[in-house]
Amino acid sequence: MSGSNYDYWGGAAHPGYFSVESSVVDANTFKFAAVTDLDELTRVKESKKPMFKSILLPGTIQRDPQTDLYTIQFDETRTLLSKHNEGGRGMELSELTIYQNRLLSFDDRTGDVFELLNTKQGTETYVVPRFVITEGQGDTDKGMKWEWATVKDNELYMGSMGKEYTNPDGSIANTNNLWVSILNKYGELRRLDWAPMFNHVRAALGASSPGYIINEAVLWSDHLQKWVFLPRRISSTAYDDVVDEKRGSNKLVLVDEHFAQTPQVIDIAMAQVDPLHGFSSFAFIPGTKDRHAMAIRSVEEDCTGPLEKCKQRSYFLIFEVLTGRVLCEEVQYPLDLKFEGLEFVDIHTPEPQYT
Repeated sequence: MSGSNYDYWGGAAHPGYFSVESSVVDANTFKFAAVTDLDELTRVKESKKPMFKSILLPGTIQRDPQTDLYTIQFDETRTLLSKHNEGGRGMELSELTIYQNRLLSFDDRTGDVFELLNTKQGTETYVVPRFVITEGQGDTDKGMKWEWATVKDNELYMGSMGKEYTNPDGSIANTNNLWVSILNKYGELRRLDWAPMFNHVRAALGASSPGYIINEAVLWSDHLQKWVFLPRRISSTAYDDVVDEKRGSNKLVLVDEHFAQTPQVIDIAMAQVDPLHGFSSFAFIPGTKDRHAMAIRSVEEDCTGPLEKCKQRSYFLIFEVLTGRVLCEEVQYPLDLKFEGLEFVDIHTPEPQYT
């Protein structure tokens, strides 16, 4: 072990051991993993003490080198458990990202940044909290509502939905979800008000206030030198929680590094665009120079009323980033689960044996 400061990132005793490179089986085969945000359904009812769960889904995609079309295979899931909660809710994991060779996930209820670790030679996975980060400027005890994370300039950017929190009458209660937090390799944290950045994208989509966009899928591309936004929902009118469920978007937005130029808006050319479906996460496919991406489109239907009526499901999609050409039409995951985090990684990586 080198003993450098970032080996102990977040107070860890050892360096990380996951990588995007490990996901590459060959030039046309790649392993991925996804995690769920089940909202109030995360609670483990049979546990005597508060316990919360997320489902970890491994899988593999295969590319036909003649056509660039892909197929998707889902593998056996694992269950991630934690007692960490805020107000009786927890493990609502909304992203999956590798940083400093650590596989991280982000709880949109508690503000926890979890590290996923393996045990039993990579056959089981568990989580440990590395950071707890609060909303906005940080002067509150409310955990940040994480929705996306990405690595830029060797720093971890973590963001929320990019929409003001509004009262029932439409007035703005706070703008905490317009801030981003940035962690560096030493675990040092700083915060930025990203309202101008989010508003720049909103304007390009015709969603300036009182309209809105809800972001759960934002990445920085080193290869393209662009920010890539896949808004989950887009609306030109004020927020309504019932109508919002059917504001699903098929738009991709490319933005220059400094948010100075007019963004480029691209339609993802799916055979059928269902307004219940919205982007909740995506990841660039290794070896494609960020030209190909895999995304999750999740559904929350009738989830504004009684919990027993809420229906959740997820669809996986592959497309060309610069053209919107679909390389694999939506594939529905067979169980009614809402996945909101995606990364290319070999989840079966054995844990190192330290002495």
